[in-house]
Amino acid sequence: MILKDYLDAKKLQDLQNSFLEFAGLEAVVVDMEGERQTEGHDFQGEETDSYDIVVNGEKVGAVVVARSLDRKARSAAQMLSMVIGQTASLEHLNNRNTGKFDSVKEDIKKSGQLVQMINEKTGHLKGIAKKQTILSLNATIEAARSGEAGVGFAVVAKSMQDLSNQSAGIYTDIEKSVEEITNLINTIIGELE
Repeated sequence: MILKDYLDAKKLQDLQNSFLEFAGLEAVVVDMEGERQTEGHDFQGEETDSYDIVVNGEKVGAVVVARSLDRKARSAAQMLSMVIGQTASLEHLNNRNTGKFDSVKEDIKKSGQLVQMINEKTGHLKGIAKKQTILSLNATIEAARSGEAGVGFAVVAKSMQDLSNQSAGIYTDIEKSVEEITNLINTIIGELE
C-alpha cells in the first residue's frame, strides 16, 4: 500500500500544518521508502524518531520528528500519525463505497428498465388474450350456426375462451407485480439521488 493512494499531498500537508499551528510540532510525513510526502522541518544532522502511519492494519508511512522534542510534542507527533492513518482509512472506505454505490445505482436503473420492458411485453400478451377471446366468441357463434355439425367446434371454442380468460388473469397479476416493483425501484432511485 502507498500513502498517496489514500491521501493526496495537500491533505497531508494541511494535517501537518494544523499540528504545527496548534502544538508547534515540527515534523514531516514520509512514505515507506522514506521519501518526504510533506514539506517541513529539515532534520539534517539531528537524531529523529518516527511514528508509524497505519491504514487497515498495514504501515504506509511515518511521521518523523526530532528526538530532542519534549513529551508533549512527542504525543502530538503520535497523535498526528494516528489522525493521518484514520483519515486515510476513511478516504479509502469512502472511495471504495462510492464506487460500489454508483454500481448499485446503475444496476437498479437497469433493473427498472428491464421491468419496464417486461411490463410492455405483458401488455402485448394481454392484447393477444383479448384477441383470443374475440376469436373464441366468433367460433362459438359459428358453431351455433352450424347446428349439430358445430357441436365439437363449440367445445373447442369454449376451451379456447377458458384459456384466454386464464391468460388474461395471469397477465393482470403480472402487471400488478411489475407495477409494484417499478414503484419500489423508483423509490430506491429517488432515495439514492
